[in-house]
Amino acid sequence: MQCHIQVKNLALTFRWKVFQKNIFQDLNLCIPSGTYVTLIGGNGSGKSSLVKLILGLVTPQSGEVLLNDKIVRSGYPEAVKTNQISYLSQQIEDLFFSETVAEELSYQKDSLTDPHIQDIIHTLGLDLLMERSVESLSGGERQSLALAQFMLLDAPLLILDEPSSYLDQSKASILKAFLENAHQSGKTILHVTQFTSELKWGTHVIDLDAPTVSLAAL
Repeated sequence: MQCHIQVKNLALTFRWKVFQKNIFQDLNLCIPSGTYVTLIGGNGSGKSSLVKLILGLVTPQSGEVLLNDKIVRSGYPEAVKTNQISYLSQQIEDLFFSETVAEELSYQKDSLTDPHIQDIIHTLGLDLLMERSVESLSGGERQSLALAQFMLLDAPLLILDEPSSYLDQSKASILKAFLENAHQSGKTILHVTQFTSELKWGTHVIDLDAPTVSLAAL
């Protein structure tokens, strides 16, 4: 069994002045290639911290994270830059850099004329917003733009950090269908969620509130 994501003897502690909290202690996980994993746990259980460790945005006190047997180094997410990971952050305000919607989408794809890309743009209601400035978009329109950016990427590993917390029901259905197709095509998915109804989307679950954290089949 090949681990797409492997966590070895990981320890992570947050310290602030006299406050200290152990997030992980000797955590070991193997997420096989082609697995759809939902990651659950209460507030403060370490869901977002684990995502940041996998991306390289957080440095553990000890242990290591590997992607396809290569150690993840801290710093700018190298795996995102090299298209090994498609990442959908819950902090959508940090995702946009361009002036218009068209420019923002063109940052992901040089050409937007492909029928598949046009279908994504139309399905998410962005076809009439292409020349609008990103700053002028409503909250819902920005959410649609963030989802479109994610769907335009084509990495073998998809990581989503609580995406449904900012999606309405129709957009959540679009995301679900996209993830089902991505999983059927062989991609590995790590889906952080606070909604138990989304457990059924995946094939396996990791519960960070469990006495022993492990990968369990659904």
